[in-house]
Amino acid sequence: MFIFIQPENLVYLKQLKLVFTPALALQDPFIENKRVHRPVSQQPLSDSEFSAAMQKNYDALEAHIKAMVSFDYYLQQAKQNRPQIEAQLKQQQQVQNSEAVIATREQYSKVAVLRLFRSIHQQALWEKYGNDHAGVAIKVHSDHPFFSDASFNGKPQLTKAIEYDDARPSAPTKQQPFPALIRRPEHFAYEQEWRLIRPISSFDSANQDVLTAKLPKGLVEGIYLGLHADVDLISSMRNLVAHDLQFRGVPLKQLGVSETHLRLVATTLD
Repeated sequence: MFIFIQPENLVYLKQLKLVFTPALALQDPFIENKRVHRPVSQQPLSDSEFSAAMQKNYDALEAHIKAMVSFDYYLQQAKQNRPQIEAQLKQQQQVQNSEAVIATREQYSKVAVLRLFRSIHQQALWEKYGNDHAGVAIKVHSDHPFFSDASFNGKPQLTKAIEYDDARPSAPTKQQPFPALIRRPEHFAYEQEWRLIRPISSFDSANQDVLTAKLPKGLVEGIYLGLHADVDLISSMRNLVAHDLQFRGVPLKQLGVSETHLRLVATTLD
């Protein structure tokens, strides 16, 4: 797993700390929910929507029934009772919508997250989170108790992979208390993100402006510089791995571009 370190947070990395982001600071529109569009339930289904719903019902039939009735015949018969069928479909949709829970800011104001990514070679990740290829990312031991323990400082914590699905998440549960934090739209699936979620109350109350957690020994397995990293940043990271006991021996690498493919490649920084 990899964590991108924002430029303003490099000073904390050198202090052996990781910075968490308050959930509200993510500015996720599906947590903010400033303008929620609710579909009009009375709007009639289009022909294509009706046919798709009937196809789904037909596919759910027993095999021996489908062997006797073609889908075209099934759809033709359904159209004769379309008003009644549409009413049933809308009722089912209302039940499904009632199971979705719209997030509230207050609910998510109590937690902070640490964002992790499975790959360091995604160009879009460096553009979005890696200071446009000029920043730093660290490789961390994802099986470390820092992530796998059920609690931190006596408070529960949760490490989960992001679910990429356009459907609104269901109601909070004991196993999934903050569903809006671990579900994102499908078009973000390339990010392959995980999140470590901790209550804000578990951090040092004397420093709530910046939520940091101490880096335990053995957590960092590598340091990666973006391909546009400047000379000062490279020198700073060289000094870190050369002189800090916590980072001594940690591989220092920099991203570059492949000569033969449209890919980013990480190589050891000599």
